[in-house]
Amino acid sequence: MTVQELAQRLARWTASKTLSQMSVEDRLILLDCVNSAVFNWFVTAPENLRMTTISHLIRAKETISFTATNGGNDMTGASLQDYHLGAALEIAGEKNMNEIVSVSGTPKMLNQFRGSTGSVSASVHFDTIMLTDHSVNRLVSHPRVLDTGVTLFRDEDGLRFVGPERRMRAFSGILGTTAASSSVQTFGDPTRYVLENTGVSQKDEARLMVRLDPIPDKEMTVVFDAVLDPPSHDLTDMDGSVAVAVPDQYVLPHVLPLALSDLVMTPIWEGSKEERDATIQRGISAIAAINRAMQPNRGSPSNYVRTRPGY
Repeated sequence: MTVQELAQRLARWTASKTLSQMSVEDRLILLDCVNSAVFNWFVTAPENLRMTTISHLIRAKETISFTATNGGNDMTGASLQDYHLGAALEIAGEKNMNEIVSVSGTPKMLNQFRGSTGSVSASVHFDTIMLTDHSVNRLVSHPRVLDTGVTLFRDEDGLRFVGPERRMRAFSGILGTTAASSSVQTFGDPTRYVLENTGVSQKDEARLMVRLDPIPDKEMTVVFDAVLDPPSHDLTDMDGSVAVAVPDQYVLPHVLPLALSDLVMTPIWEGSKEERDATIQRGISAIAAINRAMQPNRGSPSNYVRTRPGY
């Protein structure tokens, strides 16, 4: 079922009676009801119905140029896309590896620029996978590099809170030791990963990402299984053939009653008080129906007494 078809079923209970006659404000109310119902279905349904395989392309190194100011974080003149967010930034003449933490407006880097004000060149190393771009709630499997067949291991001790700099090992040995060549960044095929956050400290969108190590030195594809967060539809989805982000067989018995139970609490509801009360009760019952009707494990069947193997 499409978002438009579901919204039309909701519109029957409004003064407009049809989606095409509704104002933008009223359509937004319907959209909120749809998104709320989809969210409630996702958080109630068995987790296996929210699992999928994510395939992410790690891009090859890029060379960029921009104007930097001594003591500043702005990357003036750099034209960056969303996929640059979180990437390691190696600025010519700078000792420390930096990180791209914002790509909206004037892009920003995490650490203040310590060189002379002026135009600089830098290499962008794509060593992160932005999980929030894929609507990932949690990882189900360790990431695997298709190009090498290597399954990465999660190294919290060696990589957590280190960022793109990756010099933690210089401080984890005997007290008084100094940084050695083994503590600097390495480039090649990744063998490990860690989960990191970005954006919050820079008043940007909060993001969760996977950082790979060693830093990839070429283009490669990484795959992993993950549980997804509930998706969110927008107004444009009401105008075309965009499907509701729930399997068709569950839209009418589950999502529609949930959406209607939200609609009755809005100013555009036109039903009677009795219909309002009944609709709210159907929405409550839908939550129980999701738990009752949907199986948490759809794998190998269980054998029962006097049945053939596999049944």
